[in-house]
Amino acid sequence: MFEPGSRSKQVSTFMLPEDEAAFDEALAPAIADLGQWETHDQRARTITLHGSLPAAMRHDRTQAFLRLFGRDGGTMGPLIQYLRTSAATTDEAMLAATGGRCRATAERPEAMSPGRLAFKWFPDDEADCVRRDSTATRCA
Repeated sequence: MFEPGSRSKQVSTFMLPEDEAAFDEALAPAIADLGQWETHDQRARTITLHGSLPAAMRHDRTQAFLRLFGRDGGTMGPLIQYLRTSAATTDEAMLAATGGRCRATAERPEAMSPGRLAFKWFPDDEADCVRRDSTATRCA
């Protein structure tokens, strides 16, 4: 859902853990020293940083956020979210291939719902230099 003042986009994904690892390997050189994946524990109100998407997903199992480092050492700019795909199946081969991550269910055999890769940020909440740096280069 669009929130006033935000610049949000999202793309549906279907990724198995191997796909997450391949995505992370492709992205890692571009973000080296620029950011890290983080997971949130809402109950404890803590944030844990991770060196890779697979490490973050082993920690949270549902979602992770890629945060860019600011000049002051904190995080800044867009919040990039990776939300894991969920699937339900009774197919034994699929259960074995995904390490049991797909839930076995008779009611919804072989149903899948997409995960997503999304970003959200509020430019008006950022310093001028962050707004400028985050909007200077646009994807085609």
